[in-house]
Formats: sequence, structure tokens, C-alpha cells
Amino acid sequence: MKERDNVGVLDSAIRSMVACVLLALAVEQIFPTAVNLIFVAVGAALWVSVSVGVCPLYKLLGVDTYHKVAH
Repeated sequence: MKERDNVGVLDSAIRSMVACVLLALAVEQIFPTAVNLIFVAVGAALWVSVSVGVCPLYKLLGVDTYHKVAH
């Protein structure tokens, strides 16, 4: 991975599962259209951040779950 990556392995696994659930719920159209669109947007954003290894929100907040600092 590159130095700019900030999404760790456990974080990636959780994001992947949540993205799959949100996208599956959107495809099933159980909820109103507006909610389904939100599910698609959030699910896609999570999937992209897992695929790329970078979370822009983490960058803004200074969070890094990929690079662990030894104490």
C-alpha cells in the first residue's frame, strides 16, 4: 500500500460489509426512492474508499486506521 492510504484491514472489511448491505437494500427497493438513493450514494462511497484505500473524511479529521504507530 501507499503512504497516503488511511483505511486499515478491519476498517475495510466493515466498510465492505456495510456497502454490500446498503447496495442490496437499494436494489430490493424496500424503502422509498429517496432512501434508496441515499443507500446507493453511501454504499458506493464506502465501496470506492475500500477499493482505493483512502477515506477523504478520515483525511479531513486526521484519522488513520492503516498505519499503526508503535508505542
